[in-house]
Amino acid sequence: MQQMNTPKLLLYSLVFLLFINTTLVSCAKDEAFIDLVGLDDDKDGTDPDGNGSEDPDQGGGDPDPGNGDDGSQDGDSGPDFDSSEGLKISTTPCDFTLSAVEANATVEIDCRMDLGGQTITLPAGVTLIYKEGEIINGTLNFSGQGVIDGKLLNKDLTIEGDVRLSDPIFQFYLERWDIVQGNVDMQRAKDNSLGIQAAIDLVHTLGGSTFEIDVLDAFFYGKGVFNYNIVMPSNFHLKMTENTHLRTFPSVDEYSTFLIMIQGVENVRVSGGFLHGDRDLYGRKDNLPGSHTMKIKTGVNVVIENVHMSNATQDGLAIESNGFAYDPNYVGSSNILIKDCVFDSNRRINLTITDGHDITIEGCTFIDGGIDTPNSNSSAPSCNLNIEPHRSWSAGNLIEYQRVSDVTIRNNKQYLRDASNTKAGGFLLSHGYGPIIVENNEMTYCGVSFTTVDGAIIRNNTIVGGGINAGNAGNFDRTDFVYGNEIYGNKVINEGGTALNVAGNGVLVRDNEFEGAVGVAFGTGATNSSYGTSNSTFSNNIIKASSQGIRTTNTIKNVLIDSNEIHMLQGSSFALSLGNTWNETSNANFVVRGNVVTGESSNTGAPGVLIAANSIEFSENNIGDLQINGGENMELTGNIINAPIGAHGILFYSDAPNSTVADNSITIYPSRTPLNVQCITQANGVSLSSSVNISSNNTCTEQ
Repeated sequence: MQQMNTPKLLLYSLVFLLFINTTLVSCAKDEAFIDLVGLDDDKDGTDPDGNGSEDPDQGGGDPDPGNGDDGSQDGDSGPDFDSSEGLKISTTPCDFTLSAVEANATVEIDCRMDLGGQTITLPAGVTLIYKEGEIINGTLNFSGQGVIDGKLLNKDLTIEGDVRLSDPIFQFYLERWDIVQGNVDMQRAKDNSLGIQAAIDLVHTLGGSTFEIDVLDAFFYGKGVFNYNIVMPSNFHLKMTENTHLRTFPSVDEYSTFLIMIQGVENVRVSGGFLHGDRDLYGRKDNLPGSHTMKIKTGVNVVIENVHMSNATQDGLAIESNGFAYDPNYVGSSNILIKDCVFDSNRRINLTITDGHDITIEGCTFIDGGIDTPNSNSSAPSCNLNIEPHRSWSAGNLIEYQRVSDVTIRNNKQYLRDASNTKAGGFLLSHGYGPIIVENNEMTYCGVSFTTVDGAIIRNNTIVGGGINAGNAGNFDRTDFVYGNEIYGNKVINEGGTALNVAGNGVLVRDNEFEGAVGVAFGTGATNSSYGTSNSTFSNNIIKASSQGIRTTNTIKNVLIDSNEIHMLQGSSFALSLGNTWNETSNANFVVRGNVVTGESSNTGAPGVLIAANSIEFSENNIGDLQINGGENMELTGNIINAPIGAHGILFYSDAPNSTVADNSITIYPSRTPLNVQCITQANGVSLSSSVNISSNNTCTEQ
């Protein structure tokens, strides 16, 4: 169709002005949302695309802090883009040209226009509208304020000059671009990468804000040693559907393909689609090139939503930053929302955060992170989520190459398909600054742990077949970086294992339900007995255990265990097994007080309590029998002891120098057993030193 006549042109111009006005109103709303929205770190501190560190092994808040935004953005309203029928293109040659188009004209393209390699310069204000036609094999140069329909863009048309898209939402039809689906060779995979990037760059240059993809199933192989495929621009939304599959072509370089890279940009969104890694495509199980399906590296205001990321040779998603955290010009990744995504069977970690702040992980599903597959072995640390910024000590000073703070991990699910794959899965909070919040998550055959962090808050989670590891014994009494950590409102069931381990420093555990072979263990994992648990409180919890309710080992300092309910199942050994290797002259301030023990070990009483601890106050507890097997400086006062049938009330298996036994109420059952049971006694051959004070005000009831 040729240039339109004047009356018709006037009508189209009025319609067009109305369309532009509507578009601008819509844009203003969307830009407000876009204002919500990573970096390889090389081992030597440099990389080809940035100045940060590129060690994927190294490494919140809420991007939408209650502002009422519903998450809508350009291209989000209405049904998903459907490209299954392709873009209709008329093959009828045009019987007109664009050479004579006047300024401010609107031209409908309803035929095939072959420019024959020429450059056509269009006057100011020209609008080109798609009407099932195309323009190919040449260049259009717009003099000023031109407008072009996105459906006219294709690989065989070059656009120059002052021009923008008629609609900021661009719909990608792969037949219009240099993309080949299915199994291809490496060169074709490279061409696929170049083709899709060319389309994204062009759309972005022309003012497009949303790039929609529907039917696409293709391999990609990136550019350069780091092999980035889709490199996202700022203020841009890549919107995919369930029919979109981006696949990583196996690499011959040190680094595999990163399917999507978000680096040094802001206001970016990626939604929908499947990103497939290449871990199982090498014909070998180990020594694979490393990459992630997606990386954020100094991304600011980023939303990743409803994306499925699987089978990367390293991580499904890595969040990092350019430069080093100590650099005055450093800009960290920030204001990042990862929502409703699925992470499945990525070889090392499903999602890793090594640098950034104000990051929210919400509503996601984590499956089999760091698992072995039939075709490739996993890589440490083999987990679902890891927070691990790289930092080191030099001459007594902490050097922070990377830094993570203000992270929220909520309303997610993580699980293993096979419970026997115990080395895979889990949320690991290795290092970081609080608040790091893990809340309202469901975990099956997986758990959560932290080591060198402050302000970790683990609350209101449900864990079945896994446990919580709170701290590391090597951080005993370390008040500089390990403090203010809280665990509350959780329900943990770990049959055959330990529901909670507490070690290191600075943990408050309250108002939880723990069930396991061992309910809670303190101080485990120490390399020597001078490490353990310090400055921690365990109170108002409910424990159900089949072996031991509470166990403490190694050094326990400034630890309070009080007001807990401990229910021991049939066949259990000790409700409490309390040890403390404290060897200083000062008081360890290890207090076990006001706990209530019940059990099923006999028709009366409860399983016993074993103490082999230095410097412990054990008072006002309601327990079964009490057995002393080493230790000194004990205060055993004010307890209600209801011994099981056949057991003594308090039995010393060894001396306990400088200890006091006073104000205890003891019940024994000599009439129900042929054994000679006593309220307070010592084992054969055991003599108590004069510094053991057994007060006369202990009461003994025999039944």
